[in-house]
Amino acid sequence: MFIRNKKSKLIQECSNKDVIKICLKDVENYEVTEVNPEEFTNSEKVPEPENIPEPEKNLEDMTVPELKALAKEKGIEGTSSLGKEDLLAVLKEVM
Repeated sequence: MFIRNKKSKLIQECSNKDVIKICLKDVENYEVTEVNPEEFTNSEKVPEPENIPEPEKNLEDMTVPELKALAKEKGIEGTSSLGKEDLLAVLKEVM
């Protein structure tokens, strides 16, 4: 099954029956088709996965490895021995 979010126009393939049931009931926000996404009215091209932005995670919800990776991405050195609270403090200064 394919589900289209009417607000974001995002089309995704879905095999979870519970999700499909919810989307079928919520016709104001979702469209569902069995065959292919081209059946949607006013269908837009499905974005390539690399073009879909990652949702921004709240720093406090991130794990220590995720925080260390983010620090490395931001060019912050010396974070390998830091704990979560210290990593959060350093990252909040930079962001």
